[in-house]
Amino acid sequence: MSPDSLTDLDRTSLERLKLAADVILGEGPNIPDPLTAELTIFRDRVERALLLPVRPDSGSRAGQKHQ
Repeated sequence: MSPDSLTDLDRTSLERLKLAADVILGEGPNIPDPLTAELTIFRDRVERALLLPVRPDSGSRAGQKHQ
């Protein structure tokens, strides 16, 4: 993942990670406070990464074989 853009695969992976963090955080009081704090920070960083633009050529290489 480039620091200034995302591929479609990067975006999909980040969306799944954010969803996983949201599900875990949704467990509420069953999660220890330190884990809640770390997951909140992680989710915020993932959300920030999702604000990056998608690289225009990111879909053109998917599924192509290397020659």
